[in-house]
Amino acid sequence: MFQFAGKEFEFVKLRPFKRIKRKTGDAFLNFFDICIMMKWFYVILVFLALNSVLSQNKNEVAVKFFFNNGITSDNKGLLSAKVYGASLTDDRFGNSNSAYFLHGNLGSYINLGTTKELKPKSGSLSLWVKIDHPMPNGRGTETNPIILTHVSSDDDFNEAFIIVYDLNTKNVAANNTLNKEKQVSIYSSTLFSLREWHHLVLTYDYNFICFYIDGALEGKMVKKFDSQFLEGDSVVIGNLITKKNTRFLNGSVDDIEIFNRVLSQKEVFELYNAPNPNKTNILLNGIFISLAIIIFILIIIYAVKQRVYSILKKEKEKNELLHKSFEQEIKMLKAQMDPHFIFNSLNTILQFIITNENGKAELYLTKFSKLIRKLLESNTKDNISLYDELDIISKYLDIESIRFDKVFKPIINIEEGIDPYETFIPHMLIQPFIENAIWHGLRMKEGEKRLEISFEIINEKCLLCVIEDNGIGRNKAKTESHFKKESSLAINFIRQRLELMSKIDEIQYSLKIIDKLDSGGESNGTRIELILPIIKK
Repeated sequence: MFQFAGKEFEFVKLRPFKRIKRKTGDAFLNFFDICIMMKWFYVILVFLALNSVLSQNKNEVAVKFFFNNGITSDNKGLLSAKVYGASLTDDRFGNSNSAYFLHGNLGSYINLGTTKELKPKSGSLSLWVKIDHPMPNGRGTETNPIILTHVSSDDDFNEAFIIVYDLNTKNVAANNTLNKEKQVSIYSSTLFSLREWHHLVLTYDYNFICFYIDGALEGKMVKKFDSQFLEGDSVVIGNLITKKNTRFLNGSVDDIEIFNRVLSQKEVFELYNAPNPNKTNILLNGIFISLAIIIFILIIIYAVKQRVYSILKKEKEKNELLHKSFEQEIKMLKAQMDPHFIFNSLNTILQFIITNENGKAELYLTKFSKLIRKLLESNTKDNISLYDELDIISKYLDIESIRFDKVFKPIINIEEGIDPYETFIPHMLIQPFIENAIWHGLRMKEGEKRLEISFEIINEKCLLCVIEDNGIGRNKAKTESHFKKESSLAINFIRQRLELMSKIDEIQYSLKIIDKLDSGGESNGTRIELILPIIKK
């Protein structure tokens, strides 16, 4: 058996931990032993908690009244302080509605209550006070009471403890009284300045009382008696009313604390230098408000981002569908253009055979087969290098020169800086215009026949192709029965391809057909300007 805090505890003998072996050979604590260990673990926790509580009740309990938008106590539910005829005002830190102003009349005071926590046998009183005006009105003792409670109901020598402002000496005093023979008082050594906040502390036990002003010890007196208190009497701020004495306080009070032990000088000094309690709250409130704003903004950003992401996702899906649709249309148009070109070439070979020009037919067929092979090699791709496109154009011009007995002179120009091997363009957009220039412009031209093809860089995304001839022009060519149908079909195919590619790339690709005129206003050929996409490999 042993005792702690007035209670007896009994040791319980624990049996040794037993181990059991499982089939695997591992050793484990017996379940029963584990339960005993857990029981004592909780006993130790309860013991430590009890020790902490007893220690705290013995040494650390303090009653504190602070006035933030009304009176509040640390001991919620234990104390019933009441405010009469006082107004909330700024405290010593300038925090609004954080102190009480007493108006210096019979109905303006604070009653802290009658509970024993307010009247320790040995303890300390701490409060902040600002006296605005000494109040001479009243009767009896010429003082203004700050805090007091009584030891008896007698008219004189009846304050168990009291702190007052003396109207005659203009300083403050603290007092402990048991009776007429046992009374101890300490007066401040200097005049008490008005309309300024001051920290007052009275400590007392059987042996001594001490009085502190603004963290400094004003005096220490021998006491040699135990403090006693009138049961049922209140601890009052700013009001003294007996049959003989009636006095009041005109000023402000704040942060009233009553400890059940004697504070050291160091602790008093720490109370005097305590920081603004609202500063931390203001900082925390600022942090919480900032965090709330940040979280709110992040939520809005997240919601907007999700909304934008959803819209972009839908738009992307829509664009992908349009892209696929455009690609299918382009492939369909391209598939329509290839047979058109092949049909014209086969028709030329047939004409050679009909006219008994077998040599030309054989040469034409040889070159045509090479051209078809080249077309088939490139036809599986959506784009082609400029070098391969020029190779196809060159082969096509070869077979057309056979048809027209080399009556026209083709010229191909490439701007310096264009790499034909690394520059890629859409397949089969140039050849139909060369075909039109030859068949509907140069074929019926008298005299010198010229065909010029040039390539220039517009920017990193666009290439300008110009096809220019000095043929008879479109106006005269339209008199041919087959011109309108065949030429319009090819041009419409190309326009549609360029429009679809413009929608896909969001860049304007275009086709411009210019009728050239001489000085007399007569047709002098045609100029084609094609703005083509440069496709990244």
